[in-house]
Amino acid sequence: MRQFADLDEISRDILKEIGNIGTGNAVTALSQMLMHPVDIAVPDLKILKYQEVCSLLDSADELQTGIMVGVGGDMEGMFLFLLSETFTMMVLNKILGEEEREFLNPGEMERSLICELGNIMCGSYINALASVMDLKLEVSVPDVCIDMGGAILSVPLSRFLRVSDDILMIDNLFHLGGESFLGRILFIPEPDSLDMMLRSLRE
Repeated sequence: MRQFADLDEISRDILKEIGNIGTGNAVTALSQMLMHPVDIAVPDLKILKYQEVCSLLDSADELQTGIMVGVGGDMEGMFLFLLSETFTMMVLNKILGEEEREFLNPGEMERSLICELGNIMCGSYINALASVMDLKLEVSVPDVCIDMGGAILSVPLSRFLRVSDDILMIDNLFHLGGESFLGRILFIPEPDSLDMMLRSLRE
């Protein structure tokens, strides 16, 4: 079975291009959602061992918002968007107005906005992947989890650790309102889908 670690340099460049396309789409959609200019630096793609993910995430013991989006159709798997409490609260305040909020217990409107943020970020990369690789993909309703980063990661890690040692992590540095925020997207495909994806990249 092929793994992300098997990618040659050309295949990695294609993945980076997919990341660049996804970033461009995300900038436009986020700016429209927030009604405020948003800049995103060139995404940094890393291929990590599952065992390394938690230890390499400097926010593993800090509260995070995790937005999980399932993918079906020609490729099956999961996208997980991780963003900090600070970034989450800034987005909510810009759209709903500044007020006291319970980060661990968001209201219905707040959860809806967080889901939409996940739709925008994960959807941008999913659409780029579908376009570049000519795939028909279906996207599930996002699932929101607010917890420590390590706890959020434990769900997909426990599911996929048995079948693959690698995970694709996309780091996005957002510039918004004079501040910078890091958001991370983890791409976790099902083993058969990963095999198909890597074969396609090599063709």
